[in-house]
Amino acid sequence: MENKRKNILYISVGVAFVFAVFLIVSYFLPSTVGISEHADAKIKYITENKNIEVTLDDSDCDELRRIFNGKTAYHDSPSCGFTESASVSFGNQIFMPACDGDEIIKAGLKYISISPKERDTVDKIFAKYGATFPCA
Repeated sequence: MENKRKNILYISVGVAFVFAVFLIVSYFLPSTVGISEHADAKIKYITENKNIEVTLDDSDCDELRRIFNGKTAYHDSPSCGFTESASVSFGNQIFMPACDGDEIIKAGLKYISISPKERDTVDKIFAKYGATFPCA
């Protein structure tokens, strides 16, 4: 009876260890951003003076999809601020540009880097709908 308990304990500890390693690895490993071609983009920009929630036109939606799609998302702790109150969403995927204007986008729990030119494009698209950066 004692051997049976030890075996169950060893198996349980082994399974828990493998599961914990899987969770840790999947959290810290980079992933690639993939946005459905059928998802509409919606800008959300809520401040003391503005309350903007609008669906983007097709060309702006395609341009933002082109900028974000295929980027490597990585785990980090950048110091710039991010908020869903200044974001663009494609379905349930939310992308939050850095409020201070840095070339970093928060994508879920991870971050992607974009070029200064791409950041300028993101800012121009937001501005077209009345949302401006910096927003902090």
